[in-house]
Amino acid sequence: MWRRMMGVALLASVMVLPAMAQEEPKPGGWALRIGPWYPTSDNVRDLTSDFWVYFGVERDFPGVGNISLDYSEGSDVDRVRMFSLFLNARQNYAPRLDLLAGLGIVNADVRRGGQSFDRTRLGGTVGIAVQLQQRAELQLRYQSGGFREVNGFVLTLNFRF
Repeated sequence: MWRRMMGVALLASVMVLPAMAQEEPKPGGWALRIGPWYPTSDNVRDLTSDFWVYFGVERDFPGVGNISLDYSEGSDVDRVRMFSLFLNARQNYAPRLDLLAGLGIVNADVRRGGQSFDRTRLGGTVGIAVQLQQRAELQLRYQSGGFREVNGFVLTLNFRF
């Protein structure tokens, strides 16, 4: 589990390094996020650990939205591992509050009782983002992917640079 998480973290850092090399970085162009994910299905929570790690990277494209790539895993005897790739939109609702919505692809790798299966479906996310500082925000989102293994709430702390 840790080797895979380190591999994903390495991939995310490789994606971020070109943005850090720019002469004048613009806050809000790139973001790294980390936090817990809470599955809504009792069966999924019972099969895996109580704590789910969730982290990802997103890149803002003015006029288009932002593209995010996220990873989550909950393991025990059984395992659920998820990747999601979303095109997201933000709408400012109040001075420090934005509404979020996204649509994309969710892939889950589930190992249950010695059997494993891999599913890829259309997914979506909705939520809010509260700006804490100029380069930090807290997001609370609900994510759904068309099957119960990937439905759940995500609370992340985002660092923009």
